Amino acid sequence: SASVGVTMVGMGIIWPIMPLYAIQLGAGGTELGLIIAAFNLARSLFNPVVGRLSDRLGRKPFMLTGLFCYALLSVAYIQSASVAGLIAVRFAHGLAVVCVAPVAMAVVAEIAPPRRLGIYMGTLSMALMLGVGAGPLLGGVIKDWLGTEAAFLTMGGLALVTSVGILVFVPSLARKAGETVKPSTSMRQTLRQSRILQTVFSIRFFSAVGQGAVYTFLPLYGVSIGISSTQVGILLGVNVLLIAFLQRPGGRLADRTRPVALMVGGIVLSGLAVAGMPLVQNFSGALVMNILMGVANGIAVPAALVLAGREGARVGMGSVMGLFDAALSLGFIVSPILLGMVHDAFGIAAIFYVGGASILGGPLLVVMRFWSSWRP
Repeated sequence: SASVGVTMVGMGIIWPIMPLYAIQLGAGGTELGLIIAAFNLARSLFNPVVGRLSDRLGRKPFMLTGLFCYALLSVAYIQSASVAGLIAVRFAHGLAVVCVAPVAMAVVAEIAPPRRLGIYMGTLSMALMLGVGAGPLLGGVIKDWLGTEAAFLTMGGLALVTSVGILVFVPSLARKAGETVKPSTSMRQTLRQSRILQTVFSIRFFSAVGQGAVYTFLPLYGVSIGISSTQVGILLGVNVLLIAFLQRPGGRLADRTRPVALMVGGIVLSGLAVAGMPLVQNFSGALVMNILMGVANGIAVPAALVLAGREGARVGMGSVMGLFDAALSLGFIVSPILLGMVHDAFGIAAIFYVGGASILGGPLLVVMRFWSSWRP
């Protein structure tokens, strides 16, 4: 949990810094887009690969390598002297995260007692979301007080400290005598083996595409309805923190009930909240919609993790958790491109209608196709 939280804090630390830093190196709008996209591109490409390799070679070496590279990259950011160099560093940063987050998810899913998978995965997911929420605030404060280089070095220092914790406290989880190794399979083959995985992957992808309407374009919408940047920050903070603090209760609930129903119900509520955003024209209304979205995802995410963890025990935990994270990364690559075109063609309100439709369309398509294969 600490390793995942630190990788997300480190990622968030540079969010408020990266655009200005890239512009100082001469980046234009297109180059800035490539710099931002390189991170998620690496995650999308390498998540399934690293997951499969960790199934065969063990989890701990990947986590240690990822955290150590994370620390080195904090220096590489400072040393970058060109836009091309910064794109390369961002791509490598994405690969380092891949070696930590989904691999740690696989570790937790493997050590969790069968009836407590939800609470274990919810704890890890809470650490992830808290890191996402705390990172930008920490990065902004460090930059203002100590400068840009200090923010990058803080990211690296956190990774080094956490790597020591992994080295000391996380066992190698060596295979037992006589235990066989599952053959490595491609992402397509892994998905073909399980309709549940197809369900979770599809819903995760469509949700990420739709939720990008809020996470990317809410500041623009705030301008259109006359709310301040501080109020926009409050809206996003409430959204993310609700998701974070509901992960453990949501996981406990998924352990005791039908996780499929919780996942689909939460996603539907999230889609309605996103689609309803243009219908409110003030801060109070936007706050209600962000609260609904936070609660919805606080229920849906741990339920999806439980489903993924159950399937991972059968087809390879690393492969499954890699796919789980890859679906999110792919969605966040598609989202700003698709919704940006929607904005240019139809205006700001259409972004949220299309985003909500994407979120709702995921479970609708899945329910129509896979309902007969679902199990409690």
